[in-house]
Amino acid sequence: MRDMLVELLDARKLKIYKENEFEDLLQTLENSNAGNKIDWDLGAGEEWAFVNNDAFSVMLNRRIGICFVRGTLDEFTAFCLGQCKCVSVDGFNIKEWCVDLADLRKNIPEIVWLSSKEAVDPDCFMLLDFYVATV
Repeated sequence: MRDMLVELLDARKLKIYKENEFEDLLQTLENSNAGNKIDWDLGAGEEWAFVNNDAFSVMLNRRIGICFVRGTLDEFTAFCLGQCKCVSVDGFNIKEWCVDLADLRKNIPEIVWLSSKEAVDPDCFMLLDFYVATV
């Protein structure tokens, strides 16, 4: 299992977004490539966004600079995400992650685990589960 807390702690040291920084980043990524599609609903209070095109898919948190990247980023996208901790993954639906919920609450207050342990098992989950548990 990969420890999610390790990745989140590194990301939090690199970047905590200030007012409108995350929205500006998404706008830049959308405008940089006509093929980039953004999936994020600020109005719904979503904590995660997805940026997709034919070459890559990225899952980004709106509070801290963590990006889970499937595929190969183009040079400009990699530059835009340079302040973030970019974690390479083979997919978002692979059960390979774990996290200690007490340590998550203590060390990463920007990310709140909302799901019960019965809904999403913190000892074995996929990134899409993490999205649901912390959206």
